[in-house]
Amino acid sequence: MRIGLTIFFALAAAGTAYADDPLDQAAIAQAKAQDATATQVGNFYRGAGEKTDYQVLLEAGKCYWFSGSSEGLTKLYMYLWKPNSGAFTPRVADLRSPGQGTMAYCTQEAGMYKFQVKTEGKKGHFVVAVFAKEAPKQMAAPAAPVEEKHGPDLGPICDKRAEAVAPGAHRVGEFFEGHGNSIGHDDRFDYPVQLDGGKCYWFIGCGEPDHIKQLTLFMWGPNNKRITEDKGDTATPMVGTCAKETGMYKVQAKISGGSGYFKAALYSK
Repeated sequence: MRIGLTIFFALAAAGTAYADDPLDQAAIAQAKAQDATATQVGNFYRGAGEKTDYQVLLEAGKCYWFSGSSEGLTKLYMYLWKPNSGAFTPRVADLRSPGQGTMAYCTQEAGMYKFQVKTEGKKGHFVVAVFAKEAPKQMAAPAAPVEEKHGPDLGPICDKRAEAVAPGAHRVGEFFEGHGNSIGHDDRFDYPVQLDGGKCYWFIGCGEPDHIKQLTLFMWGPNNKRITEDKGDTATPMVGTCAKETGMYKVQAKISGGSGYFKAALYSK
């Protein structure tokens, strides 16, 4: 998937390191257990939500350890994607651990990587520390190109729906895409969209026919308060708003029934 608007939401800046925080110390100890010569890169990444996306700048030819620790979470998942990866690009590293663990990856290319943390169980905070060292020379060979999977062309379905609910509206940017299952952890996708105050917008989703049974949409304003939602029993939901202020709004698409591909797009007039 290649997205006109940058697809990442809830980007959290790395928190300030607190030497007395036991979660910080646990994350450091885990990373040092992997390689005592690795050094910490930047500050700590902190969060408390079910899914949090970060952008992390990694250098080429280095090995990295993402060391996560939490306060009582049942599960702590970490995923890493290469720069410019789409929705269907495979992850280059992942970790599924019982509340804490370390994910490792040695890079062949520099760039802004997408790093995601998911959690399960009772609510609690997590901390991730990133450590790095030079990769062994034999690991410096270029990686084989990743073949992206492409879903069906659902764009015309979205455009037709837009014509019906908002005649005269035009699409803003490229389509957002997603693929997942209503059962499991890959059922929801967050998209940031820049809206201009004084304009009206419609965000329309269109699920793969005969595969996506129900697609749900939610929208939040720049103040992180929910504005509207569409939980109807349909694969072509729509949420809309006339923006009172210019800013970054959040839309979440959730596969509530079935599994497969979907597209979504922002329309305005």
